[in-house]
Amino acid sequence: MMTYDRNRNAITTGSRVMINGTGKTGTVKAINANGLTPAQVRRSKTVEIDGCDGEFEPIELIRLGMH
Repeated sequence: MMTYDRNRNAITTGSRVMINGTGKTGTVKAINANGLTPAQVRRSKTVEIDGCDGEFEPIELIRLGMH
């Protein structure tokens, strides 16, 4: 699954990202779309990040580079 961060950069499983507001960084380990539309995925807590508890909205994330 692919979605977009707050700056409209593509993020997928394995992308290195930073969580806006906290400054924590990690790697996307899963994007749980579960039949949602791309717009719903972008605005729902669907992204799991290694080393961080919980799920995050893609618009809360900033891609740090390609993987």
